[in-house]
Amino acid sequence: MLSLRMSSFILGFGVALPAAEATPLMDILYGHFEIHADYVLTPGNPDAGWQLNVSYNKNDNFNDRTQIVRLDPETTTIIASPRTGMFDNGNPILITSAVSRLGPVGAPLWFMPQNNVLGTPFMGARAIMDPGIFQTFFNGNYSPSATGSISLRLVSVTGTGPDAGGQFGLWESDGQTLLFYFGPQTNNLIPTLPPNAHSHFNWGFTKPGSYFLTIEALGRLNPQHGGQLTSTQKVFRFAVPFSSRLQGQATVRAGFDPAEKNFHLLLEDAADNVAYTPPQGFLEASSAASGEAQTTLPGAARQMPLTFSTAGSQVASVVGLAPALTGLGVPAGALAGDSVELRLLSVSGPGQFALLSADGTGLLMSSADGVDAADEIMLASGADLQTLAVFEADGLYRVTVELAGTQGGEPVKSGPIVLAFGANLTAAHTYAQWRDSFERTHGLPANALADTRADFDKDGLSNGAEFQLFWHGCDPVKGDAGLLPKGRPEGGAAVMDFLRDTYKDTLNEKTFQQSPSTSPDMQNWATRNARVTGRALETCETGAEQGNAYGRVMLRRLRVLDAPGEKRFFRFVFKPD
Repeated sequence: MLSLRMSSFILGFGVALPAAEATPLMDILYGHFEIHADYVLTPGNPDAGWQLNVSYNKNDNFNDRTQIVRLDPETTTIIASPRTGMFDNGNPILITSAVSRLGPVGAPLWFMPQNNVLGTPFMGARAIMDPGIFQTFFNGNYSPSATGSISLRLVSVTGTGPDAGGQFGLWESDGQTLLFYFGPQTNNLIPTLPPNAHSHFNWGFTKPGSYFLTIEALGRLNPQHGGQLTSTQKVFRFAVPFSSRLQGQATVRAGFDPAEKNFHLLLEDAADNVAYTPPQGFLEASSAASGEAQTTLPGAARQMPLTFSTAGSQVASVVGLAPALTGLGVPAGALAGDSVELRLLSVSGPGQFALLSADGTGLLMSSADGVDAADEIMLASGADLQTLAVFEADGLYRVTVELAGTQGGEPVKSGPIVLAFGANLTAAHTYAQWRDSFERTHGLPANALADTRADFDKDGLSNGAEFQLFWHGCDPVKGDAGLLPKGRPEGGAAVMDFLRDTYKDTLNEKTFQQSPSTSPDMQNWATRNARVTGRALETCETGAEQGNAYGRVMLRRLRVLDAPGEKRFFRFVFKPD
């Protein structure tokens, strides 16, 4: 009878799991997800019984196998949201002595907490299999068991984060036990995951960039199933966003794709080995203007060194541009004279703007005497141009430029490109600083824009909404509701792409909130945010990034995969409204 029962047991689990299906690209900023291991018995080929995925449960009941949704790790990235790097009061999270193997005490730390904290990825580890398949692993030894367990082992950590000296660690809530730490004197093991169990840990990272974690699931089969040690490996993708801040100085690189006749600009931060496209990078002019700059632009208050170049960028991380285009620059022979014209189109800000020679004595372009055809510079191949961007008053500036050249005798140009500057302001500027800057830009009385719920320009967007939509070009004194993102069909989905400034909305309900919303009929709306996350393969917020890295200003996407219908409407819900 024992033999018959065991034979029946094996037959019941002798069919391998179906091949894992590729799932759409998914970027996870918040919500409850698992590093997920499945196993079924596959006699004769034990390693074929494994599958590793990222998963979630539709009903959050982790005892219910029927509600599991599995995401392909190759198309899924788990992002360290703002709350993983700071406390609710805004203070940065720093390495403590308990986890000092990750780096010096007091150095920055991003961690996805073991507890379910609003606005963070709540990451666990989960095993789905039937009891009795595996032996139990305890204190480094295997023993036959009617229940059994598997282990998860960290094999390697690669990516731009580790390349920059970043470390990854996984630890329990006592802060003392580093289970995963890729270094000496550790076995990098979550030793025991019983069948149908899931456990949560703190997942920590010490530098911005990508982290590719190769994780191995392993266990020893019970003697009646052959007793072999069996395993599989998979790469899981994590990312820590860069700051989106270019502080003190920057290199502005012009590029041109001859095949598509497209120009681009990149704002390069060599110190952090990252570059941003202009809609996702903030240029911070914090230095006081030199005496020479004040002579050339009377009243100049702030300055920022900028290097203009047509050479391709060699940085490891790029936000907003396909990596294949990053190193392109302006290819030799692509444009007449191997040169690009950079033209000033307009300036909006509380004072005048000028671009000066590096020593501050030469005027290259200026808004002080009006913007005209003379306000342009020529960028030549192989010759970087050192300059100073100079501002007459503290505040926010939008400097709009255009790239132009000649290809095969025909003129080509980029269209408007907006560079966002903060003169003595950072990307983390407050509503009060934003309000003050726009009041002075438009000659309004102080506090004219103080009410976040008011709609000063009567365009249907509150002042608070325009603050959050800064990266879409919104101005609280000009009617610009037409700048709002628009929905569109894409494949079998309906999508709306938008820029999310995670300095303004930190996703933890402690700051301003920007929640995308969708409806099939303009009556029944589904709103998505850190509290109402939605589901990855239904209606949810994901990423729409073009580069290989993330910044604090993110290109996001509200995506409707489940029955988008013939018509689909999109809007935002803002708080304060």
